[in-house]
Amino acid sequence: MTQAEDRGLSSRRISALPNRILTVVVFSALLLIALTGIDILVLSRQNLAEAFSPHYYMALGDSLSFGYQPNFDFSSGFADDIFNDLHPAGVTAVVNYACAGETTETMIHGGCPGRIAHHGSYTGAQLQAAVNFLKAERNQGRVSPITLEIGSNDMVADWDPSICSIKAGTDVDADLARMDANLTQVILPQLVAALGNHTKANNGDLHLLNYYNPYAKQCPDSGAFVHELNDHLAADAAKFRVPVVDVYGAFGGDANMANKICDYTWICDPRFHDIHPTNDGYKVIAKAVEVALGLPGTGPLPGIIPPWNFLPPLGAMPDQLAEAHRRLDAARAA
Repeated sequence: MTQAEDRGLSSRRISALPNRILTVVVFSALLLIALTGIDILVLSRQNLAEAFSPHYYMALGDSLSFGYQPNFDFSSGFADDIFNDLHPAGVTAVVNYACAGETTETMIHGGCPGRIAHHGSYTGAQLQAAVNFLKAERNQGRVSPITLEIGSNDMVADWDPSICSIKAGTDVDADLARMDANLTQVILPQLVAALGNHTKANNGDLHLLNYYNPYAKQCPDSGAFVHELNDHLAADAAKFRVPVVDVYGAFGGDANMANKICDYTWICDPRFHDIHPTNDGYKVIAKAVEVALGLPGTGPLPGIIPPWNFLPPLGAMPDQLAEAHRRLDAARAA
């Protein structure tokens, strides 16, 4: 090999070196991009799965939670209204296991009178169906809120609206004691246990509703009977730190319920004379629940003063604290 040929070969080797380096750099970059793409794909799939996973609102109880109306409109109940309001916030489905005519006894043991017309498909007792749903692995962390409205059918037969008094031969104390035992020994313990152990939620996700007085206009002295029922419900719920939605107050309370009951129920309609809510009544119940949940955009109802509406901002100055207390005192006095 001549000296000139050796110089030419060396030159070609030197010129090829940058190309090899460039090839390695490009290959490394492509490998990095590919690996990053795989990571992004995996993460995106996980995020998409999370984004499209169902989130449920659960409604439990009797004919009010079912949404019964005597005109056979069963799709405008308070559970429907709540779901419609929660849907934009990411609640994708409602699980409504309520059964018309349900008592605390039938909720535990089955045999609800309206069991052929569930919104939700299940067999057996409503409580067991609800607990099974909450405990299912696929539903963990995906059920909130939960409303429970039960107890009126344990007591309604004790009241005789034709004489505006307790029906002869009934034992109100025994019926209340049975309701209390069913709630505090079975229904609430099982629901709270399912919440605490399986849904990664807490008792605040479960709300118990009290009842309005459908006979407020027909029987002006009937308030004491409904108050006794609601007081027992409140005491039962308090044992498990379960909040109570004040439907009684939302319907006007002692002062205004008689004036509103004809608008909020079918009791004054001569075609039906039925104690169940109208569409307007169900909307009032739905708003009472949403106020209790503290949902944004829910203003206070007459008779209900949610304290969070008057809380000062974090880090408030003394004058802001004083103003918040002044507003709360004024609202309570109004």
